[in-house]
Amino acid sequence: MDKELVKQFAEKYQDIKELFEKHQNLEKELEEYVKRPYLTPEEEMREKQIKLEKLYLKERIFELIKKYQKEGGEGWVK
Repeated sequence: MDKELVKQFAEKYQDIKELFEKHQNLEKELEEYVKRPYLTPEEEMREKQIKLEKLYLKERIFELIKKYQKEGGEGWVK
């Protein structure tokens, strides 16, 4: 994820800001699971759920950025 681009849009658009903050919180939670030497089956399920949620949020953020770029004529996402 191009965090600098997302941060620029998060400063202007509240919906992107909220999604980005959720994404960042999930990233921190995921890091805790990665540090562990092993995971319980429940933790493994949660880890997979976090990854799916992060992916959804990332896709949604970039959908919104493209929408706002189209509306505002700002630079395009790579």
